[in-house]
Amino acid sequence: MSVRTPSRVHVFSWATRVSLELPVGFVQADEAPEINAAVYADDLDADAPLGGRILVKAVPVPPGDEEAAGDLADVSAELPGRALEWRREIEVDGRDAVLQLLRYRQEDLDVEVVRLEAYVPTGATVFSLTGLAPTHAADRYVPVFEQAFSTARLVLV
Repeated sequence: MSVRTPSRVHVFSWATRVSLELPVGFVQADEAPEINAAVYADDLDADAPLGGRILVKAVPVPPGDEEAAGDLADVSAELPGRALEWRREIEVDGRDAVLQLLRYRQEDLDVEVVRLEAYVPTGATVFSLTGLAPTHAADRYVPVFEQAFSTARLVLV
């Protein structure tokens, strides 16, 4: 009888009320309940300090604002220096969502990055899921981010 090693782990944060499945090696790097946010990072070592990161955040919006998710996506895409590669509609946990891929230079790290973002509206909250990685590692991380977003579950209490 062989024992299979799992390739993914389930993570959850009460600060965001979002669960995801991430590849083994990703760990919760930070949690900020005061801003409803959690950060997960690839298991990095000194030789690879710029791996993948996923930021999950619950953003309060005015109740009934049906355009909030699209508006947040627009604001992010329109920040100076960002280039919108593509945008499409997806479903996250059975809800319509906006998914977009941006490229830009992360000045504080002095590196070109890709940023995959999903915005999921749920009444008075928009859940934002953001994957960030150096451009040279985009082929590795963008599929990881897409898979994580497809497994996201929102715990609405």
